[in-house]
Amino acid sequence: MNFFKKALIATAIAGTFGTVQAADLTDAVTKTSAQGLEINAVANGSLRAIVRQQLEAGDKITLVFGKDMFSTAPTSATFASVAVPATTEVSITYGSGTFTMGNAVITTTLGVTTMVFEVLTGDPVPKDASFEIGVFGSDVAAAKASAATVTYSAVSGLTGDAKDTTGDNTGKFIVTADQYGSSVTTKLDSVIKRDDLEIFTNTTGDTNVDILVIKITDAQALLSAANGANVKATVTITGDFSAATAMTGVVVNTDSGTANTVTNLVIASDKKSADFTVVDEATVAGIGGTYTVTFDTNSSGNNPIKASAFQATVSIDADSTVTTNTAQVTQTLADAGQWKIDAAIINVPYFVVGKEGTSSSVHFSNLGPKADVIVEAVSVVDAAGKSVTYKAVDLGFDLAANSVTKVSQGAIISALGIPAGTQKLSVTFNIDGKASDVSAYAFTQNENGRSEISNSQQK
Repeated sequence: MNFFKKALIATAIAGTFGTVQAADLTDAVTKTSAQGLEINAVANGSLRAIVRQQLEAGDKITLVFGKDMFSTAPTSATFASVAVPATTEVSITYGSGTFTMGNAVITTTLGVTTMVFEVLTGDPVPKDASFEIGVFGSDVAAAKASAATVTYSAVSGLTGDAKDTTGDNTGKFIVTADQYGSSVTTKLDSVIKRDDLEIFTNTTGDTNVDILVIKITDAQALLSAANGANVKATVTITGDFSAATAMTGVVVNTDSGTANTVTNLVIASDKKSADFTVVDEATVAGIGGTYTVTFDTNSSGNNPIKASAFQATVSIDADSTVTTNTAQVTQTLADAGQWKIDAAIINVPYFVVGKEGTSSSVHFSNLGPKADVIVEAVSVVDAAGKSVTYKAVDLGFDLAANSVTKVSQGAIISALGIPAGTQKLSVTFNIDGKASDVSAYAFTQNENGRSEISNSQQK
């Protein structure tokens, strides 16, 4: 044999090996809700077999189902262009295919169900054609969801030789996905008015309200999706609500067609968080919706708002009446915005005034333009052993631009109306300027010449 003939033979052999194909089985056509599967029955599921080598009349196909995947093993099969399995049935759907299949024999041994069927007389199953394998959901054991698989093989009806012997010929009936999602679509972003800490100010004027919007999504198209009155979402907003004694938060679902039951915002007793809940009342749309929270300061009396950053955590329980399932946390401490004061805030944590023989003052360095000052204070302890709050007032003069200004204890006593006698104060200065421009320190000296300097706390 000459070299040229050997080369032709080698090419032919290589070509033969290259044409060997295997059927590919996809995983589930439609995914299953991970949360719904914990509380609901398994829904009817299916996957596709894509034939990678032509099958002719008489060729036999064998499907081996996962061990113990059935709580009730199938005993028959239905074949059609659109086949829907009934209890104890396996379905084979051709779709637009012109081939037909049948003559199924189904056996179950030691928890393993095997189904053998054949291509019937007529059109062959061409390469790359597909058919869908379906199982009846209630026949599948929910606890064995991970075992709900099927493995495909085929043999020639003429010779008995194997066809499609290699490749990805195993598929899963159940592939889970999280049913819920959430996001902060509008963040809190108000600025607290520096000379009235109970309200916000913005470019359009003063206001008592700020808006937070949380969007919840619910993939009801998933198999075994949870819905109904047992589904409950809890939205928790963390932040500093310590001074907002009169604040309210009205929550409204602004999506049409999703009339779920929504509670208004409730501030926790420790004032570090607030939450609201949503209960699913629209089973078609599920618990999804756009939930708008309107924070209202309800300013009246001494109820200042605290500057704070806020975070949102959303947890959705597919069945809030039981403890056997796991709630899905769709977001944890996500950025929900912040409230800022339109000022530089400086606190002197310990400042003594009114003590005989002692002089005290606060010295401000202002690198910016002239700045107005509002002062407030809390006494560390008064004569009766209680603390006293002195409400915020204007200091009565400004910090000069690009200079150092001394504020005496007398000016602070006069502005706040502090009674005679020694007072140990924590003093806060609210300055109409940039925090980067203003700093301060407190200076105290007694009649014996002893001096003390303490740094301020920038807030």
